[in-house]
Order: sequence, then structure tokens, then C-alpha cells
Amino acid sequence: MTKILKKYTIIPPELYVKRSADNQLQNIIDEMERPGYVLVARQMGKTNLLFNAKRELENDNRLFVYVDLSNTFEKERECYQNIVDLIIEPNENILRESIPEIISLRQLKLSPHQEYLKSLRIILNELQGDLIIILDEIDALRNCNYSDHIFAQIRSTYFARTNFPVLKKITYVLSGVIEPSDLIKDRNKSPFNIGEKIYLDDLLMRSI
Repeated sequence: MTKILKKYTIIPPELYVKRSADNQLQNIIDEMERPGYVLVARQMGKTNLLFNAKRELENDNRLFVYVDLSNTFEKERECYQNIVDLIIEPNENILRESIPEIISLRQLKLSPHQEYLKSLRIILNELQGDLIIILDEIDALRNCNYSDHIFAQIRSTYFARTNFPVLKKITYVLSGVIEPSDLIKDRNKSPFNIGEKIYLDDLLMRSI
């Protein structure tokens, strides 16, 4: 029986066809040096690209967390806490010690930025391998008044490695239809210029 795959279908592994973007994404993840971002029109296969990377590259030494930012939150803190919860809840068996520490941390009423960064450090100190956070549908952040803070937070995570080497174990992959720099409302803030763009080409017949 022939199965018809609609344009929004999550493609199963046996039908997935790799493109050059798959290799570029793998290199960014292997290097763990700077965030990558996939910028393409909708229905170009970016989500399947991300899911395939998780499927193929995740192992005992590398944990992937997929975050759909189209589920927006009213407050910046809630957005960060959702990311942390998505890291912990499916992985409670390997992050048992982090859970009570993060619960206690949230009671301190630190700034959202401080709480999030400290939460990541708690997790990374317990996690045996690397952590890759995939932030999909970043263009949804244009409707949030804290979008600038999200990109500043991601940027500062890499620069904070000098003081906190454990942050070398984390990297981000962003995905959307708008350049991250176009989502920054306050032009006086530092630009988001540390990412590497991943080019997702059309699928050619010779690739099949």
C-alpha cells in the first residue's frame, strides 16, 4: 500500500532524505561553539531536519531538548521555566539531584535571567554529557515583550563560559522564518551576531 506524505507530516526515519543542511547542523552540534539557526520558509522541512538530528545524534553523552516557542508565555520567567521543565521532566532518572535544587532556586525570586542560568548550571553539573536545546518557531517571540531578553540570554550563555566552564556543555539550535536579529526590538542592545546560519536547500531528485 502506498502511503501519501502530506507536507506537514513528520517523516519517518526510513523515508527521510538527508541534505547538506544535515551535515552543517551536525558540525555545529559537534563543535558546541556557537548557536546554529535554521531560517527557511514554512513547509521546507526544518522541523523534520531538527527531529532527524535528535533521532540520529542523541546518545548517552548528548541530550536533546525540543522546545516549541509557538506556545508563548506572558512572562519571561515562565518561558525560561518551561525550557528547564522540558529538560528535566523526561529525564528525571538522570537528573534526580537537580530537581530539589531547582525547586529551591525558584523560591529565591532571582531575576529571570539569573534563575535560568543558575538552573542550567545545576543541570549541566549533574548531566554526564552535552545538552542541545532546540528552540523552534522563534518568530513567535515577536509577539512577546521579552524577546530581546531571550536572545541576550542565549548570547550571554556562550560568553559566560569564561567564568563557568560547565556552560561549554550546552549549545542552542534556533529555527524559524525570521532572522533572530529582526526579532530584536531595542536596537541599542548588542546584536545577535554569534549564530551560524544553516541553509536548507530544496530537495533535489538526485538526493533521493
